[in-house]
Amino acid sequence: MAFQYRPVEVSLPGEHPSRLSSDSTSTLRVIDDLDYLSRDSELFLKASIRETASGWIRSKWLWLVHAALLLTSCGMLVSTLILRSSTLHLVRQVSAWSPADTSVQYKQVRYNITSKGNPFVGAGPEVDRVWREISYDMGDQWIPKSDISKLDMPETSLKVNHPTTGEEGYRVGMEVFHHLHCLNLLRRVTYKEYYEPLGGEFSHGPEVLQAHTDHCIEVLRLNIQCNADIGLFTFYMIPDDPLAWPQLNSKHVCRDFEGVRQWALDHSVGNMEVLEE
Repeated sequence: MAFQYRPVEVSLPGEHPSRLSSDSTSTLRVIDDLDYLSRDSELFLKASIRETASGWIRSKWLWLVHAALLLTSCGMLVSTLILRSSTLHLVRQVSAWSPADTSVQYKQVRYNITSKGNPFVGAGPEVDRVWREISYDMGDQWIPKSDISKLDMPETSLKVNHPTTGEEGYRVGMEVFHHLHCLNLLRRVTYKEYYEPLGGEFSHGPEVLQAHTDHCIEVLRLNIQCNADIGLFTFYMIPDDPLAWPQLNSKHVCRDFEGVRQWALDHSVGNMEVLEE
């Protein structure tokens, strides 16, 4: 009796359709599919590793950049604080006591001494305006009673109430603006023909004007000698002129005037009520 073998159905795990054991093509396809899945998984794993590594490297560089920026910022802050501290220490060593010492900064300036196009030269409303801006507009300042001893001035000095807080203190002015006021007076005196008809200091008579002028000359002399600028200038020759001419466009280390002026404006108290003793 002849027997005929019937192919047995084989089900692989995860495979819903059945395949015949005699179907070699189907079996090979499964093996190929597994190989493909294996290669695909390997490629996916490698890509994932590369992406993870790349992300870690990017993250590392970002942290390094942030750390570098933070260190730079901290370094700049520390340098600024040290510079301000050293500048303040220097100012307090070479200056009389003043609450405005914190406003002082230094810078290098090359002088440009010329009358051509200079807004501070001459007479007229515009010239008067720029002089007022640097000598008058900031008004006076105020210090508390406890600070009068730091000035080594008498306690009988003019007392005033602070216009905002009402606290009793002393009315004070800053020397630099008094010096500029005096220089401005000398300018107006040299343009007497223009300013005399306008009155002002010219309206009190020639004796008073002369006394004011002499006072200002003495104030400026004392200040120039007190500061005793030791900067140097050179000379140059002009053809057919036997005399040497001073070359005054030299470098100077100056206090930043705008910083001082702004401090005075910020602490201005203007006209204040005088306390009666």
